[in-house]
Amino acid sequence: MNTRAELSIEDLARSADAASVGKDVLFKDLGLKVGDRMVIEPPAKLGEQPGVVKLIGWVNDLSVLVTMPDTRAWAGPPIEGDEIGVRTFSGRHAYGFSTLVGKRSVRPFEYLHLEFPRRISIRQIRNAERISTAISARVTDADEPVPTVVTNLSATGAEVRVWSPAREVGDKVSLELVLDIHKVRTRIVVTGVIRNRHGVVDSGESAYGVEFEDLNAQTSVFLKSYVYQNLVEQPHRRL
Repeated sequence: MNTRAELSIEDLARSADAASVGKDVLFKDLGLKVGDRMVIEPPAKLGEQPGVVKLIGWVNDLSVLVTMPDTRAWAGPPIEGDEIGVRTFSGRHAYGFSTLVGKRSVRPFEYLHLEFPRRISIRQIRNAERISTAISARVTDADEPVPTVVTNLSATGAEVRVWSPAREVGDKVSLELVLDIHKVRTRIVVTGVIRNRHGVVDSGESAYGVEFEDLNAQTSVFLKSYVYQNLVEQPHRRL
């Protein structure tokens, strides 16, 4: 039994509120499309670094087909009978399940047949979910753009390193960020209000807590996509 994978799946199943803890869904209800990305956790014998695969398709109650992950960081490719954990998200929910490799095919290209999951756990992702980041950003409402760093991010706000000249709590600020969303670099500009000034735990430096205001629909989608992507692919970054 792959205990490490089970723990990660269990983390996904832990809901932001008690009402949805333990709630299960069917694979067909996940809303996944061919080409959507999923994260798989290898068995301990192969390594610990998650791999990214793409959904090829599925046959209900029989098999889920996914592309072969990049296994260069692993001790080898997964084989029949290996237990793996699978994580993905769709809409505002993260999903996780454990399964076995039913077959590894190499022609006409490498792909995996995964045993059809019997139990899929769901966890709602709140707008306020935060992830730790190190995103280079710029303050754009100064006389000249001023560089800074976004040290954590949610769909509704950010923690931003203090820049010079300093601002006061209650001041408005405009920030430009470049986010890597599914390997596509996306530039966004957000406006927010400084709600607090505090110390950053890991460095002792000062930072501002900024609450975003008046986000347009596209920018909101970009922020949510970036946060959700990282919650699925790098859950240890969740704050």
